[in-house]
Amino acid sequence: MKGMVKWVMAALLLMAQGAWAQTVEPSQTLTEIRKMGECTVCSFNYPSVSATGQSIVLSSALFAWTPADRQETDSIESLHIFSHITITADEECLTTTSGNSKEQNLLLFLSGRQYNYPFGGEQADYVGRCIIIAPDYEGYGVTKDVPHPYLSQRVTARQMIDGVKYGLALYQNMAKESETLLPMKSDWRSFCMGYSQGGAVSLATHREIEEQGLADELHFQGSICGDGPYDLVSTMRYYLEDDGTSYGVETSHRKGLATLPAVVPLILKGMVETHPDMAACKIGDVLSQQLLDTGVLDWIDSKTYNLDNISMKWYDQLQAGVDTLGRQYTPEQMAEMFDSPKVGKVWGKMEKMFSPAVYAYLSDAGNLNAVPEVATNVGQALHRALADNSVITGWELKHRIQFFHSKADVIVPYGNYLSFRDAHPQGEGNMFRINDTFSTSDHMDAGVAFLLRVKSEKYAAATEWYTLDGRRLSGKPSQKGIYIYQGKKVIK
Repeated sequence: MKGMVKWVMAALLLMAQGAWAQTVEPSQTLTEIRKMGECTVCSFNYPSVSATGQSIVLSSALFAWTPADRQETDSIESLHIFSHITITADEECLTTTSGNSKEQNLLLFLSGRQYNYPFGGEQADYVGRCIIIAPDYEGYGVTKDVPHPYLSQRVTARQMIDGVKYGLALYQNMAKESETLLPMKSDWRSFCMGYSQGGAVSLATHREIEEQGLADELHFQGSICGDGPYDLVSTMRYYLEDDGTSYGVETSHRKGLATLPAVVPLILKGMVETHPDMAACKIGDVLSQQLLDTGVLDWIDSKTYNLDNISMKWYDQLQAGVDTLGRQYTPEQMAEMFDSPKVGKVWGKMEKMFSPAVYAYLSDAGNLNAVPEVATNVGQALHRALADNSVITGWELKHRIQFFHSKADVIVPYGNYLSFRDAHPQGEGNMFRINDTFSTSDHMDAGVAFLLRVKSEKYAAATEWYTLDGRRLSGKPSQKGIYIYQGKKVIK
């Protein structure tokens, strides 16, 4: 009977999401949406399979090196498969024309430059004379009206590869007759690259390329992964157990806190909407009613609010309470669920964010020592979903990986890297290595360090001032903040 209920719930979910009718078609050409310096940004739409197993058309950006003084010998030497960070507002996606995507601004500076990452005593040369294919993910761009399957790794990796193959074919066909687009070098190479959610998606895409035997077709060389949630169970354990002393560094984190609390509903929403073991579960089975009553799911589904906006909305509720649409909580009651380290920011208390059943299951460390073979309650179902959407075990690495991870990251903890290392005991220093030299940095600052390292030569060659999201200033900045000048971070 229980199996029948799960089947019926899954079927209803498919029918509900299938009611959304998509009219967009796959692209026949690349559409230019932005140009800066030696980089042209294009968009295209491509066919794939949705999180519910249906045909879907998704959108992607393509960044191309297009030098103004094109020489006969110029060619594209590499393809970067770029996976983007966690976003919650559609205007942050990589095909946006609003200019509000920090990563779009950063990637504009990547093309045309050569940069290196040390690997095992060698220099792994990731050439910037490249094209970058950067899909929006399901739920953004042309699919902004459907849910985003957050950290559903098999689904997203499949969609990434579909986008890369389709975009690469479009580019190569157009480059044959274009005066702008450069031809691909015969021995071009490809790499996966991403930070945070993008780091995990890059690793999942790396796995999919190897498992599907696509390495030769894509000329695949390896991946560059920064501070990614590769192990969702380990991440939850850190939030619940860390007292600020894990991994040999001291941080402000304390047991039971999520310092970026929006990731909790994002992760659990993604699991409920996409994992078979959770087909019979409702979001109220995993998240507390008080958290749901803040309106956070409406904010996420609207694709209007970025992570800072969501934090500010919770901060306002912490100050004034909640009194809307029949939901009423005093500031004192909101303080049971949120702390505020500073104006505009909140930290979430896991005990009040999870449903009582899920909190009881996850806070018992013994439950998390082994993944249950079958799920007989909501805690076990969530445990299996989190484990299935981790990308650490069950595959043998064939191509190299350069990991970057900060030991002081309290949003995506260093244990994510350790879980991968422990699952591949013969690989460290050979098939993969870690760079944790920026270990005093939390997640956001570590992300800046990661992305600036990618394009440091571009900045080093420049004499202008830049903001951290890659925008060039017309002169010396007039406001206080952190900027880039001649390749270095400068605090004014």
